[in-house]
Amino acid sequence: MVRQRIRQPADRPITPRNQIPVQTAMGLQTASERKTDINSSLIQTNVSNTPTSVLLISSALILALPIATIIITSALPSDPVLVLTYGLIYLVAVEYMFILGTIIPSTVSTSGKKKKHGNKNAISTAGLGLVLTGLLVPVIHVIFVLFGAPVTTFVLETFLTSVHVALLSIFPLICTMPLETGTWTLILSMRAPISETYGGAIGTIIGAWLGAIPIPLDWDREWQKWPVTIIFGAYAGCVAGRLIGSLLSKKNIA
Repeated sequence: MVRQRIRQPADRPITPRNQIPVQTAMGLQTASERKTDINSSLIQTNVSNTPTSVLLISSALILALPIATIIITSALPSDPVLVLTYGLIYLVAVEYMFILGTIIPSTVSTSGKKKKHGNKNAISTAGLGLVLTGLLVPVIHVIFVLFGAPVTTFVLETFLTSVHVALLSIFPLICTMPLETGTWTLILSMRAPISETYGGAIGTIIGAWLGAIPIPLDWDREWQKWPVTIIFGAYAGCVAGRLIGSLLSKKNIA
């Protein structure tokens, strides 16, 4: 009897999962290539496009609201709902100006000519950013409650505080960052390149958290009422974060 020799298939090299090509908008790409593209896109987006004049003017206008409240009226502790409501209109105008001042310069080519429909795209981007930011306000409200905000009392105060924090942190990010899963994974995991908008978002969160520290202290001061110190902390943290982010992003570019 003739034995048939079974031919064993040659061992094939196992392709790592991150090297398996996947069809994307840019063609066939591996996971590592897609990650590189996302990082490159973030670095290009995070380049300090905000003119220094726009950054300084918007920072001064942001700080003007709490400073004016303290010096002129002292109304925030006694009637936070009124001040936060009117302040919201003011903040939307300031943030809208900041976003337009950041986006429009990026639509100007190296020859100094604006790209077609650049201004219209910037305005529509800022408008879409406002809508998406509004949708995320309830999420911030829930986070405030989870971190100790009153559940059944001061509901309106907490909601208005959430709107202010969203405008200071999330709104600029939505308008200046690519709306991609990979991009926002890097942002939420604190691995995205620093910029004015990203630094401002981090500064707003840290400032609001630090602003909550004096509230439970038994000093019996009027300014310890919810959410006075959180608002002041968020505004100060936003300005500090944007200025630091601008300096660090320009240093990284250099």
